[in-house]
This record gives sequence, structure tokens and C-alpha cells, in this order.
Amino acid sequence: MTGRHCRRALLFAPVWFVIALMLAPASAEIAGCSGLGKPFAIAEAVGASDAITIRLAGGQEVRLAGIDAPMDFSAASEHSRRAMAALNDLVAGRRVALHGVAEATDRYGRLIAQVTLTGTNTAWVQSELVRAGMARVAPAAGLPDCVTALIGREKIARQLRAGLWGDGALSVKEASATKTLLAGLGGFAVIEGTVLRVGEAGGRLFLDFGRRYSRDFSIIVPRDAQAGFAKAGLDLRGLSGKRVRARGVLFEQGGPAMELRSPAALEVIRADGA
Repeated sequence: MTGRHCRRALLFAPVWFVIALMLAPASAEIAGCSGLGKPFAIAEAVGASDAITIRLAGGQEVRLAGIDAPMDFSAASEHSRRAMAALNDLVAGRRVALHGVAEATDRYGRLIAQVTLTGTNTAWVQSELVRAGMARVAPAAGLPDCVTALIGREKIARQLRAGLWGDGALSVKEASATKTLLAGLGGFAVIEGTVLRVGEAGGRLFLDFGRRYSRDFSIIVPRDAQAGFAKAGLDLRGLSGKRVRARGVLFEQGGPAMELRSPAALEVIRADGA
């Protein structure tokens, strides 16, 4: 089977086949994430409420931390349906362990947690969805080793164009494609491009990707987040001329923009594209 036909097979494979791939041994992945130590709760999962939410037997919902997937109301409804079905097949009727901070909730009252399956077939749920191309990594503060592990899985899914990565509307976008980025305002995106210049205004750092800073794509790093990037070894002021990959929610500030607070949301791309 050629690489092109293999990628097409992954994109249109039935959910049961995707689940079989997802349930490969995951102990090494779990060991690589410090956030997957002792759980703060263990509960029975009824199933998936959407592509990134698990409904527990007691009625509580859990939002999967650190990932993003298309929702039903997006243009990518088929990807949303497949991601929700994959999550449901993975967790329905299983006991799941919730890792993180017990008090962490989102504005909808959902618990925010890393989730693993308990019992004989253990698995890290976020990792399984990411490596099957059902979800993208959406870094949050803390647990950098967990994000690193997830990004490694995402890289393989991107190379295979598995799942959503085979859809041009959802795959990596170029920073120079201003019209495309503006069309995706309010949504999560993964963007690559070369930083043209780095500037500062009002304590915020601006990574500009075009000469028209008021129209072209820019990354904004607030003052209170900059120390975290320095601690992670990212010299923001030294990124001029470097090709980077950023992930986050697009908004408009003159042109399309993305605010980054987590160092894990910004990768410097090596010459080999990694």
C-alpha cells in the first residue's frame, strides 16, 4: 500500500479500527507524564458527551485537559462525529482515573483532568485520541512533560495525515495565509511561519510574521507570561528569522493574532521540519 493510500485508509477507517490502533500498549506513555501519578478520583464512565468530554455515572462531566477537537457546531462536523465516537468506544462502561487538581473546573462546571483507563487495558485517553488524529494538542499551564509526550504523538499523526490532519481546513496553516486565518477567528489553530521581527509595546512582546504588523499574523506574549518562556529556554527576543509552530485560539487585533501563555504552545522548527 502506498503512503497516499495508507493515509486515505486512516482518514476513512471505521471507528473500531481506529480504536484498535489506539489501544496499543501505553505504559511507556503514561510513565512519561508526571501528571499521571496518583489520581484524585476513580469513577465509571458512561460515555462521551462530545469529542473532548466524558460523562461519568454520577452525572459529572470531565473535560479532557490539554487537547482540542472539532465540535458539532464547526464546519468539520464529520471529524467531530468520528472523534466523539472514538472517545465513546474508548471509555464507555470503563472505570477511569482522573489526574490533576480536583478543584479544577471550566466555566461549564466540568472537571478538567488528564484521564487514564484502569484495569487490564490501561491507556492515557488524551494520547490515544491525539495519535489517532482525532484531536490536537492544546497546551495548558504546567505538566510540560505531558505536553511533550502528546506533541510527539501528534507529530506522527500529522506525518501520516491521520484523521483531522488529512483535512486542509483543520491541518497546519501558514502564517502568511492571512485570509485563511481571518476566516478561522475564534477557533483553535496550529500555525507555522517565520518570525519577521520581534517588538515590544505596553510590556507585551509581539512576534510579527509580516511587514504589515496591523494586518498580518502576530503572536502576542503578555508580560506576566514571559518569564515562563525564559525558564523553558525559549528566548522570545531571539526568534527573529526563526521558523516556529504555534497553537492556540485565533482572534483579531488588526490582523489575525494568537496570545500565548504556555511555552509548550510555541515550538522552534528545526531544519528537518521537526
